[in-house]
Amino acid sequence: MIKAGSSFFHNGKRGTIGAVIVLKGVLYMITVSHIFRGEGDRLTVNGMELVVTGILKDYDLALIELPSGTAAEITEFGSPAELELAELINDTRTIHYCRVVNSGASLLFLGFQCHDMPEPEDSGSPIVQGGKVIGIMYSVTLDTCMGMAVSSKILRSLEV
Repeated sequence: MIKAGSSFFHNGKRGTIGAVIVLKGVLYMITVSHIFRGEGDRLTVNGMELVVTGILKDYDLALIELPSGTAAEITEFGSPAELELAELINDTRTIHYCRVVNSGASLLFLGFQCHDMPEPEDSGSPIVQGGKVIGIMYSVTLDTCMGMAVSSKILRSLEV
């Protein structure tokens, strides 16, 4: 089953699916685009070879079309609650202490405990509050223990 937080592999490295959405009646998984060279890059998820279908450069997002009939769980999006705790969740780890410091129109600014920071392979992981995805992690600054995520406001705007 393909869902938010599941792993995929690209060039021998693990990546994380941030969300699964329906766009114009077609299933897509979303992750960060900075790990790919561009559209047409190949990746493997659940033994299937897939291709990056689209890149949204303004938001560092990659769309990967899923074949018809693929078992997938559509992501439920929530609205970020500022100054509240959230979690970074993927199928290899969970960071329980992640605080939404600020929420803008397209970005979330996150605070982490300095001893429990996201690692490079956590890029693309869903940020969750109340069981709903509020963003997709794409960047951290180690010296400030801060991170940034694409807001669910942008992700919801992609759904049709």
